This record gives sequence, structure tokens and C-alpha cells, in this order.
Amino acid sequence: MDVAWLIVVLVIAALSCLGLGGLVLSRDKGNAANRAFALVCFNLALWTGGVAGIVQSGTESEARVWLALTFMVSAFLPASFYYFIGVFPTGRFQGQRWFLAALYAAGALLAAGALTPWHVTSVNMDEGPLPVAAYGHVFLAFAVVTVVTVVVSFANLVRKRRSAEGVQRRQIEHVMFGIYLSVFFIVFTNVLGPLLEISYLEAYGPIFVVFMMTVFAYAMVRYQLLDIWVIVSRTTLYTVLTGFVLLTFLGAVAITHSLVHDENAPTGVVSTIIAAVVIAIVLQPAKERLQLFLDRHIVNRRYDAQALLTRLSRTCSQMVRLNELLPAAAGDIQQTVGIEHVRVFLVDEKDPGVLILEHASDSSEPGARSREFIPLLNHLRVRPEPLVLDQLLHVPRPQAQVVLQDQLTVLNAEVCVPLATASGLVGVVALGPKTSRDIYTAGDLSIFSAVSGPLATAIENARLYRRLEEANMHRARILSNMRGGVIAVDINGVITTVNRGAVETVGPVSRGEPLQTLPEEVANVLRQTLEERQAIRDYEAIIAGPDNQESYVVISSSTLVSTDNSVTGAMVMIYDLTQVKRLEQNVQRADKLSSLGVLAAGMAHEIKNPLVSIKTLSQLFEDRYMDESFRSTFCDLVPREVDRIDSIVSRLLDFARPRPASFAAHNVCGVLKRVLSLVENQTRTGRIEVRETFPPSGLPVAGDEQQLHQAFLNIVLNAIDAMKDADIRTLRVEASRSKMRSGGGARPHREIECARIVIGDTGCGIPPGRLDAIFTPFYTTKEYGSGLGLPVVHGILTEHNGEIHVTSRVNEGATFTIRLPLVTNVAPVETR
Repeated sequence: MDVAWLIVVLVIAALSCLGLGGLVLSRDKGNAANRAFALVCFNLALWTGGVAGIVQSGTESEARVWLALTFMVSAFLPASFYYFIGVFPTGRFQGQRWFLAALYAAGALLAAGALTPWHVTSVNMDEGPLPVAAYGHVFLAFAVVTVVTVVVSFANLVRKRRSAEGVQRRQIEHVMFGIYLSVFFIVFTNVLGPLLEISYLEAYGPIFVVFMMTVFAYAMVRYQLLDIWVIVSRTTLYTVLTGFVLLTFLGAVAITHSLVHDENAPTGVVSTIIAAVVIAIVLQPAKERLQLFLDRHIVNRRYDAQALLTRLSRTCSQMVRLNELLPAAAGDIQQTVGIEHVRVFLVDEKDPGVLILEHASDSSEPGARSREFIPLLNHLRVRPEPLVLDQLLHVPRPQAQVVLQDQLTVLNAEVCVPLATASGLVGVVALGPKTSRDIYTAGDLSIFSAVSGPLATAIENARLYRRLEEANMHRARILSNMRGGVIAVDINGVITTVNRGAVETVGPVSRGEPLQTLPEEVANVLRQTLEERQAIRDYEAIIAGPDNQESYVVISSSTLVSTDNSVTGAMVMIYDLTQVKRLEQNVQRADKLSSLGVLAAGMAHEIKNPLVSIKTLSQLFEDRYMDESFRSTFCDLVPREVDRIDSIVSRLLDFARPRPASFAAHNVCGVLKRVLSLVENQTRTGRIEVRETFPPSGLPVAGDEQQLHQAFLNIVLNAIDAMKDADIRTLRVEASRSKMRSGGGARPHREIECARIVIGDTGCGIPPGRLDAIFTPFYTTKEYGSGLGLPVVHGILTEHNGEIHVTSRVNEGATFTIRLPLVTNVAPVETR
């Protein structure tokens, strides 16, 4: 090599040493190992610079000066190197301090010896472009010290490796590898070379120094260190494969030439084809087998990564229950990779800041919930990639990373693998240290990252499945424990759901049967719901039960719809009212007995006054019979009081024992007009304005005209009486067409047309607390009322399948709204 180029290389090597030392020192100035490494780099840079000075020397005296200076610097290299090995990688010195002191003393003696004739005996400037030095006993002593230092340092590293774990173990392996290769070449070029008088090799020693220091710096700065045995494995693999290809080709050529003796035959082409076919068939299987062998015996990898991924993917796709999925997946990872313990934490579905210990390899560990890992969860949500504890410890981090380091320590996790899906973070897998005390390699982390997605999706699906199971169990419990019956059918009328209450109410019913097997009333409700796509509410019916006993039931139905709002079926809820009806009958009997006293009191109160008048006149009859005035009063008062008593008794009898109605088609407008005509004198006398609103075509209803007349008359008379003290007196009577729900038939609760009658007044109104009692017999707010008018009205309208509702405001009036079913296809009725 040209001297100028050699000087450039040496200068670059010196600068590289300084740069590596500065890089490592800048990573952590407080670490003793980093400072020791920087010191070794500075020492080596000076030595390399000294070698460059020797190379450029033009005279013997100049060469001797550079040789002395270079040797004085290199004399302390064994001591600085041993100190670096002692404090690497923990920062605490682990070595023999007396040996370190001896090396510093030997370095001082050797540096002093550089100034004596025993260092360099002669320098020859004429044998070549480089000065050639003849070394003496001082250099031989330096060689011995250097060799002993390397051996002792290497032994120290071997001891440290045995007790080291994780990334420190990998760092020690890299330093050992760098020492093994670099020292071999350095000793050969700078120790053995000069001793064997091959002095020109000395100038190449610093180049290998740069290689060694680069390996050292890589081990100290990087966390994800490439496994040394991986390098050896790959080198061996490709060397063997290259040899195999070469031997295959040579073997094919030899076989071809031994079989074909014709010199003009294309043996080259034939041998090439044979070799290509053999290589194509054998090379790939041979590579895979050799790779597996090297991974197991050199790299010490005890598992097949592809097989692990395949098994985990199959597990994630086949298992839908968390209590099966998590033990299977975690156990496979633990046994295959060789991990002391594996824990799976899931994020609470309701509180994303809570972690739940869902699975642990140690079954004795209790499940726990914790909110202290929110910083870890937030970090993994932002960066969903494996988090390694050794990496946090090895590389200086800001305070936020220190918190993550503490939380991984609390979890006793060397690696924390996030389980994330498109919807967010599902959980984390906390992996403990390896049983081999080795670090988690980049290959391990790649496998964990590859499987985390399918595992997270499987966990999310398992949670959905669990919620679905819980919902189904909850629904099944509800259906099973419901007192009422539930029956559902699909769009074709096939029974899909039936609960125990339904079987107890309607008899044996099974899924898969048509709805025609149900009692007619229930089947009609389901059929109408499917046809009209409308719900039916509170349809009362009598059905035959399991023992052919009649049961009173109320039936409600609704449609079943899918997510796109299309009808998929219908369902009914059946409530057995038999006990309720019996209770009502008992209550009615009790009320009837109770009403006897009220009835007697009411009759006594109503009849007492007329009887008093009659009794008084009867007592005076004998004494004052000749009094014409008395006779006139007697003849006028007694018949009137008797009529009054008869009227009271008749009204009571009409309420207590109404006669059967004679139903026919009648125009309700005509009935209302006749009622208004009857009270025309009262409305005129009371200065009441009557407002009538009737449709011109009439409203035909089926009913008993006399009863309807009585019902409307009672309401109108009440309205007239309520306005006697009102400032504004208006009686409003309206009739119109409307809609109402029918009460039964083959199509129950079907919406039908009705006559809507509204009778309103502007009188004193009814207090809110009394509205619910106005249809109760003998309840009245009047001083002279009997409390039977409105109950009679309610009974008449109920018998006519009608309904009545009341709204009222105090001092503003009351409004009665009556609905009666219209009759169709009848002859026109009179409209007078």
C-alpha cells in the first residue's frame, strides 16, 4: 500500500476511535463502563496516531521518537482495557483490583523502558518505504503483559456471562466476539509480527482496533443486538450450501464424463442440466433441515417460529370462549418460547382505564382489577408495539419512560405485548423472563407482534360471544320465570320460541309447530299481527287451557323486525287473568254486600223527607179533615211525595237491575237532538247557550234508544246543573266520525269507525282528586244528588261496547267524550 494512503487510513482509524468513544460517552456520561470505554478509545486513538507518525517518519531519529511516544501510550492499554472489561456492562468493577494495580505499575515501568536502549535496538530506514524497527526486551515484556491481560479479561467475561441475564448477557457475548477476532489479528500484526521481524505488519494493527471498538460500541449503544450465534449459524449455512452446490456441479460433471466417452457429445450441457435438477430438488429441503439443525444446536433456538404461528392462528380461529382461548394461547407461547410465566390482562369493557388479570400461568394467582396502569395503557394505545423492559433500562429515557419502566417492573414483565384491534386496545400480554436467561430477540418480538393481532381479534370475538351467551341466558331465565306466556313465530307462522308460562296457559306447544296448533284466539292475534304489521294491546279472551278448562287471558302482540326494519315474525304475551277474574268476582261480591248498607242509607236519606211530610199530614188528617185548605194541601203534597219516592226507587232499580237492552240501528244525532229538545226549557230558563255540531249524514250506531237517551240526558242535566252559578254558560254538544279499537271478535282490537260524542260545559268543573270516583255508585258532589246518574251512564255505554272519558278544570268546566261503534250496511235511519 502507498505510504500516503496508509497514513490516511490510520488517521481515519484514529478519528473513528475518538468518534466511537464520544458516541458511547454521550449516551450516559454517568456510567463508569461508558467512561472506561471512552478512555480505551482515546488511548487507542493516540496509539493509532503514533503509528501514523512512525509511518511518515523520514529519518531514523524521528522514527525513534515516534516509536518511543507510541510505546509509552500503548504501555497503558492493558490496564485501561482490563478496567473497561471489569466495569462492563453494569458500571461496577468486577475483577481483581490488585491485578489492575499491577497493570498500571507495569505500564509505568514499560513507559519508562521506552526511553532505554532495551526498547528499540535499531531502526532501518533503507529496507522499504516504512521504517523497520528491531525491538528489545522491553517490547517482549509488553507482549507478555498484553497476552496475560487478554486471557484474564476474557476469563472475566466468561464468568460474567454465566451469571448475566437478558441484554447484559448479549452485550458480553458481543464483546467476547469482538475481542476474539480483533485481538487475534492485533497480536499477530503488532506483537508477533515485530517479534518475528515482520515489522511492516505493525502499521495494519489499528485497522483491526477500529473493528473491535465498533463491535464494543454496538454492544453498548444498541439494545436489539444481533445474536453472535446467528452470525455463525448463517455463515455456516451459506458456506455449506455453497459447498453443496459446488460439489453437486462437480459430481454431475464427473458422472457425465464417466458415462459418456464421446468427445463430441455436449457433456457440459448435460452435466449442467443434471446439476440444476438435483439442486432444484434437494437444495430447499436441505436448507430447511440444516437451518433447523443450526438453530437448535448453534443458535440454541428451541422452537419453530412458523409452527408456533400456525398453531396460534388455529387456536384463535377455533376457540370462542375466553376460558379456553387464553390458557391455550398463553400456554403454547410459554412452553414453546420457554418463558417463566405469562399473564394476560384485559381492558375493562366499561372502564378503559382498568386492567383485569384474566389469565395467569400460575393458577394460584388471584384475578385482580387495577387502575394504576393508565400511563402504560395510554402509551400502548399511541404506539401499539411490544414494550421491552431491558430496552427501557438500557437506553436513557425521559420521565414518562421511567414511569413505564416502573409499571413493567410491577407487572414482573420483561416484555409487554399490546393486543389491539381496529376498535382500540383490548388488553396486554405480560411475558416474564426466559428460562434460558437470554433476552427476547427481534425474531421473538416479530412473532409476538404477528400473533397479537389475531389474538386480540379472537379475544374481542370471545367477549362478544360471552355477551351473547349472557344475553341468551338472561333472556332464557326471564322467559322461564315469567308468569305470563310468550310465544314467537317466524314470518311463515312457524313457532320459534315458547316459554314455560305459555305451556302452562295454552297447553303443550313445541318449537317448529305451525301457529294453527295454538288456541284460536291466540292464533288469530298472531295472524292479524303478521298480516297488518301492527301490534295489538290488551285483548281479553277466554281460551281452553291444558285441562280443557276455560281461562280468562289478556293477549298483547308485537312484530319482530331485523336490523333493516323488515318484519321477521311476531310474538304474543299471554297473561292468565283467571285468578284476577276470581278476585274481581270476590271483590264485587264484597262490594255488593258493602253497597247494601250504602244503598239502605241512601234510600233512607232520599225517602225520609217525603215520608216525614206524608206522616205529618196523616197525623193531622183526622183533626183538620174539614179544613178545605188542608185537604187541598194534602191532595197536592201526598201524591207528589209518593211520586218522588217512586222515582227514587225506580232509579235505584234501573241501576241495580237494568232490563235487557233492545238493540237496533239508531242515528245518535237524532237521539242527541231529542235530549236537547227535552231540556230546552231548562236551558232557556238558565240562560245557557247551546252549541250543536252534527254531521249532515248522521251517525248510525247499534243500541237501545231509550238507554242511550237516558245516558245522554243524565250528562246534559249534570252539565246544566254545574253552570247555575257560572258567569259564562255554554253547553257544547258535538258528534263526528272517529276511530276506536274493537274489543273482540276474530280480528281482536282491530281499529274500527265510531261515533265520537262530546258534551262539554263551562260550569264549576270537577276537582282532579274526584275524577276517578265520579262513576262510583252513590258518590256525588251535589247537596241533593243520589250519586247514581253517572254510574248508570257508564253501565249503559259499557253494554253498548262504548267508552267514556272525562276531562275537567275547576271553574272552567268539564268535557265528556263518548265513543260508540258505528254500524255499516244498514238502511238509512231517521235524522230528526
